[in-house]
Amino acid sequence: MTVMTNIESIIENLRQLEQEREELVKKPMSPPGVWIHQYEVRKRYPDGFIGIYIYAKWQADKPIFKRNPKKYGHRGSGNFTCHQHIGRVDSNTGLGSVPEVEAAYQQWENRKRLEAIDQALTEIESALQKVMPQEDDET
Repeated sequence: MTVMTNIESIIENLRQLEQEREELVKKPMSPPGVWIHQYEVRKRYPDGFIGIYIYAKWQADKPIFKRNPKKYGHRGSGNFTCHQHIGRVDSNTGLGSVPEVEAAYQQWENRKRLEAIDQALTEIESALQKVMPQEDDET
């Protein structure tokens, strides 16, 4: 296999990634730099049963989510917060996941895939610039 055949193969892979990226950006996507955090909540019922609920929330390093205004105010300051409740993932009471959780995980997967494609495209383009002949700007 020659060097040009390898380069042609890389260029074809680059085109496929670019096409996948074009399709991906049309899909619902989580904001950049956020992740989904799951946490457990226990609730004791009057009959002694302890319900265990797993909830999910969006989490960010900086306040980017619009704060839900409370009737009597809220702790902290500003109109934005670092987290946003998504919904129930599971429970031992027979209640399953809410549809918003599945949608959120898909949006997060779309964001992670887009970021991976963008990184791959940058690396491939950089590698191609090193091996492809450059046109002289001196004319």
